[in-house]
Amino acid sequence: MEYTQAELMIVLNDHQKWLAGTGGTCANLSGANLKGAKLGSANLSSAELRYAELNGADLSGADLRHANLNGADLRHADLSDADLSGVNLRHADLRGADLSYADLNGTDLRGADLSYADLNGADLSGVKGLLNPIEYIMENFEKTEEGIIVYKSFNENCPPNPNWKIEEGSIIEEVVNPLPTVISGCGINVATKEWAKRKCHKQIWKCLIRWEWLAGVVVPYQTEGRIRASRVQLIKPVNCL
Repeated sequence: MEYTQAELMIVLNDHQKWLAGTGGTCANLSGANLKGAKLGSANLSSAELRYAELNGADLSGADLRHANLNGADLRHADLSDADLSGVNLRHADLRGADLSYADLNGTDLRGADLSYADLNGADLSGVKGLLNPIEYIMENFEKTEEGIIVYKSFNENCPPNPNWKIEEGSIIEEVVNPLPTVISGCGINVATKEWAKRKCHKQIWKCLIRWEWLAGVVVPYQTEGRIRASRVQLIKPVNCL
């Protein structure tokens, strides 16, 4: 189905009523022809604050090629199998959105929040704005002949795995969540020295991730200094003060 801009505004207004709990219905634009649509700053999110089980707008299979979704709120929206090639999604809120098998070829995601979004099977060819993990590591961590230097704290908020030996020279391991959309997943969560010192009150550990272990490192898209790894060597404790 093809929508005019006026018809889209009616759907969006109805969605706002649904979000506010004053009637209306959740937007259903599944399979719609929305090529070139102007949806900048549109709110097509879920009513999660009222009913946790509800999803956002249904845009599954929609043709959104070259649409403008700059700043749109698409939290928990269903964009699975949608054609989002060439779409402006700058600064869009895509937290928890379903983008599985979506075509994101050439999409502009600069400033977009992809936390916990489902990108399974999505085509990310030529996407603009995704954090490059190699560049991030090279720019933010000290490099040595053996690998990169990272920092980790062990305290009441993040108790160590009981199988780890917290001592100088010890190598600790953990299964790592490989999804860059997950900010803090399982694995050994480490950080830049600046981030660790901001969050730690007493002591942090200086650690090493050897070059050959980098395959087990995940850099979240929305990181502010933390990464996670499958294997880390403890070097020595460092006072935060």
